[in-house]
Amino acid sequence: MNTSSIRIIGGRHKSYRIVFKATPALRPTTDRAKETLFSWLQFELENKSCLDLFAGTGSLGLEALSRGAKHVTFVEREKSLYKNIIKNISNLGYENETQAVCSDSFKWLKINKQKFDLIFLDPPFDQIDYKILIRAICQSNVLNEDGKMFLETNKHTALELSKSQEILKDKILGDVRLMILQ
Repeated sequence: MNTSSIRIIGGRHKSYRIVFKATPALRPTTDRAKETLFSWLQFELENKSCLDLFAGTGSLGLEALSRGAKHVTFVEREKSLYKNIIKNISNLGYENETQAVCSDSFKWLKINKQKFDLIFLDPPFDQIDYKILIRAICQSNVLNEDGKMFLETNKHTALELSKSQEILKDKILGDVRLMILQ
């Protein structure tokens, strides 16, 4: 089995290694990208509820918990990745601050009743229509009124945002574009 790992880069579980089975479809957020994202959010995470949609390794949600988020819901459709998220939640003692769901993200959005302060969106770049994804999130009413979305895309991905959405932060790192939308 080809395993790989990434680490939590800040907070109370800094340096904890998230080990996972490497697959071609899995592209975890790099340390550099996480450093950028969490420096943008450093004063906005405390006691917030977060959604790690397309969770993959769960690294964004686990990083948020390590840095003071109150609750994270992880949604991942790949069963082996979902099981790995559960294992890391248990290893870190976050059972009371988390919910993990093994489901397709779009199907989950249709049945979800929770609202979140922050949504992490880092789907497989080549498998997602971002226009449909952002519309599904808006229609699901999953984001609190002052909530924010973190979006990680290929730098060439064209986005169509509604007039009510504002890009608060935007940065390109190599082939990746990072954004915070409100």
